[in-house]
Amino acid sequence: MIRKIVLTIVTTGICYTLNAQTISDALRYSSTGLSGSSRVQAVGGAAGALGGDYSSMFVNPAGVAFFKTSEAAFSLGFQNASADGTYLGSKGSDNRGNLYINSAAFIFGGAKKNPNSKWENWSVGLGFNRTASYNETIYYRGVNRNSSFADNWLIDLTNKQITDPNVLSSDPQYAHGADLAYATGLIDQEVDQNNQPTGVWWAPIPVASGITQENFFTSKGNNSELNLSFGGNYSDQFYIGGSLNVPTFRYEHSRSFRETNTSDATAQLNYYEVTEDLKTDGVGFNTRIGLIYRPVVPLRLGVTFVSPTWATFNDSYVTSMVTDTKDLGHNTANSTETNNGYADESKYNVTTPLKGIASASWIFRPAGGDPAKPSGFISVDYEYTDFAAMKIKMKNGGTSDATESAEKNRAIDETYKAVSNVRVGGELKLDVFAIRAGFAYYGNPYRISGLDGSRKFYTGGVGYRNKGLYLDLALVYNTATRQDQPYTVMNNNAGVTSPAPAQIDSKIVNVTATLGFKF
Repeated sequence: MIRKIVLTIVTTGICYTLNAQTISDALRYSSTGLSGSSRVQAVGGAAGALGGDYSSMFVNPAGVAFFKTSEAAFSLGFQNASADGTYLGSKGSDNRGNLYINSAAFIFGGAKKNPNSKWENWSVGLGFNRTASYNETIYYRGVNRNSSFADNWLIDLTNKQITDPNVLSSDPQYAHGADLAYATGLIDQEVDQNNQPTGVWWAPIPVASGITQENFFTSKGNNSELNLSFGGNYSDQFYIGGSLNVPTFRYEHSRSFRETNTSDATAQLNYYEVTEDLKTDGVGFNTRIGLIYRPVVPLRLGVTFVSPTWATFNDSYVTSMVTDTKDLGHNTANSTETNNGYADESKYNVTTPLKGIASASWIFRPAGGDPAKPSGFISVDYEYTDFAAMKIKMKNGGTSDATESAEKNRAIDETYKAVSNVRVGGELKLDVFAIRAGFAYYGNPYRISGLDGSRKFYTGGVGYRNKGLYLDLALVYNTATRQDQPYTVMNNNAGVTSPAPAQIDSKIVNVTATLGFKF
């Protein structure tokens, strides 16, 4: 039974309950992708032991200690995200592109002040980094002959024997679902021969003949981080560092589920559509502590610990509905109508899991430093994080906060697991030009069979460095396959079952350009 509840919470695309958040929100705000400078992205993000690049502060702040001179850099990116959805044997697709600020940084390198000290220098970094993008557009459709999205409203109201429609507009639990369906004329209750309600609810949806279902989903936003890093260089062998980080979150989505009568000309329903608009803002805090050790000159070994992020969020959400039938015509309703004209809001905290990163880099240079001969590096990062350690705490000030928090955290424990992420890449440089390539694999966070949230990143790029000026370009190709459950039908005695989930195959291409100079 618990597994069924968890699957519902995780995969249901549209919840339409009093609170809009689900445990998938915790996963969204705990997950990151490849980020930082174009150089680091081009080598698969494997920068934990590399040092000497401003992106070090976003992975292992000990890398800041490699800077003995100062540096400034700025990076722009363009993303194109496409998704193909397969649902009930039918396919649909959509895509979108956007230009964004990828990252920026100032590194203030330090010179050795005490000739008798083994501390070579202390350096400070101040940076901005976009760690995750939420831009996506998904569309899928199919013909369902077994269930309707409206079935949950009918089953719930019938089980509770609701006979007074005023209950729907007065109880907040119906504000984003059954109340809208009743107000637009989609659902109604049966009456007996005396015109008295029987407690059984129905809808003029010709499911047996086949109802065409469509899901439209568009999201935007990002997770960005402000970073203040410190690093110290001890005898050019040990590099230590720490950072204070303030991540900010902005997320918006609009999801519409539509059912259209395309099979039964005698049925009253033409179509209906339910739309959820959600806006989320959040801010948090975390820290990083890192170490890089050079046992021999070419080899660098790194380790980093990233604390949990303690973040607070505010959701603002509105659900609207339109129903078109032959007898009642076109009718609309909105959840703000029962909330004094305002969107519903919900406040909550999310604690993300801590991370541990182990890294290694091998630097090769020609004897004598001849620029006509090739130089470069090979670098690898291993990252471990346990998504089952995520926590949600509701902060709405109601008596149900503790219960809801416990339910969500229990679902997190049942749904998610620890993952291993691997990033590997390298650079080959000849004179002032460099070519780079890399690969990253982010593991599947779901413990439930059939759900796969793993991601693969294929990367490459080129660079130019001369007299303190550099220009880098990177291409990151990200593929992922996941399932999206449009709705889950609650337990019933009528044999109505949930549809098979849609399969979403997403492809994301990011192109970034970084310009920097030393001073």
